[in-house]
Amino acid sequence: MEMVGRFENISKQATRIFRNRGFSGMIQRRPTIVEIARKAGVSTGTVSHVMNQTARVRPPTRKKVDDAILAISYLSRPYDPVDGRISRRDPDHAGSLTCPRLVSVGYISVDYTARVEVMPHREDRISARHIGKALGGPAANVAVCAAALGGDFQIDVDLATALGSDVDSQWALEELARKNVRALPIRTPSNGHLSRCFIIVEANGCRTIINEPFELSEADLPVQLASDPCGRPRCLHMEGYHVDGMQGTLLDYRKHGWKLSLQTTGLPSAYHTRNSFGVLLTLFDIIFVNAELGREITKCRPSFSAIREAFCEMLKTITDRGIVILTLGESGAVVFDVGDDAGVHIAAMAVDVVDATGAGDAFCGSFLGVWLKSSNLYLAAQYGAVAGGLAVTAEGAQGHIANAAEIQDVLAQLAWLPLVQGATERALRTGT
Repeated sequence: MEMVGRFENISKQATRIFRNRGFSGMIQRRPTIVEIARKAGVSTGTVSHVMNQTARVRPPTRKKVDDAILAISYLSRPYDPVDGRISRRDPDHAGSLTCPRLVSVGYISVDYTARVEVMPHREDRISARHIGKALGGPAANVAVCAAALGGDFQIDVDLATALGSDVDSQWALEELARKNVRALPIRTPSNGHLSRCFIIVEANGCRTIINEPFELSEADLPVQLASDPCGRPRCLHMEGYHVDGMQGTLLDYRKHGWKLSLQTTGLPSAYHTRNSFGVLLTLFDIIFVNAELGREITKCRPSFSAIREAFCEMLKTITDRGIVILTLGESGAVVFDVGDDAGVHIAAMAVDVVDATGAGDAFCGSFLGVWLKSSNLYLAAQYGAVAGGLAVTAEGAQGHIANAAEIQDVLAQLAWLPLVQGATERALRTGT
């Protein structure tokens, strides 16, 4: 209540100032979190902590942020007294507090992508067609793809990650805000700068990725965020990189009614066996498994039918498990609902691959957005399949981010009909 009252007072003061200066109505350009940080002389992470109440901030520092908010009129963005935060949505997005909420936990990075004809050998020196800079990182990609859906599948999206105080971190905050994702900087990298990633993409779309690691722990994600007075559907999504350090946090969020989702990118090798992976299946409500990990876990031949059959046999031995989504690239995906050991195949769309980076993230983000809003696994998988297919047609993990309208147009062209729970595999694959 103290936080709500403090910001309401600032809002009233700001309104009086605007009227005295001859302004009427809402200010057209909304200052950013980066501008607040500069005005207050603090880091962007500190501003986020004050606004989102994700960590304790000393009263003198908090006052600097409050004064900066007032001075540059940040409260032209509507303040939300229900969840104690300043909303990132415009006034015409009424009802956003009733939208499902997704918190994606993990990597954000600045991606430097070099396009070459073929991967160089050791000691080689080659020229790239060009080298581009873009926002990336699995967790960030998932968040951006989920937030981009809009329309019938509008959800509220946060990215809990590590951000520094460097120029790239400020740039990343701006990019996230522009893409309708709220940043929750829950850790500062030890080197102080945004994680960097180098991606070499060959002419055939194959790529090699080199990234700077960081790990999150239970101390990083505040349990206070688990409380949501709106009672809306909500999901905590995590990369495999951070599973070992955050299992206690996962249990806390589950107690508060959150669904738990895992994308196995970066999953430690200790979980690459049937038994250890089976433990994760009982912890998470939904797990996304790519083909490479699927082959390693099941020790089967590298073919669609072999991987699917091996997963069917493995899942029969696990009685208490969550949903499993097996993503198989150009072969589509298989959805294993709870109690379904046969799985349902979702076909992939045929596309010319430019860059496969982030295809799995696009599938995952779009899937979660549709699933949270509709509770329809198979419809969510179709949206994910189209989003992943479109993602590979452009350079960069976020080169082509599809919204719901675009995906719906593609589904209509492919004659994939709207699905319901219990639809047959034949109907899913042929639309009949």
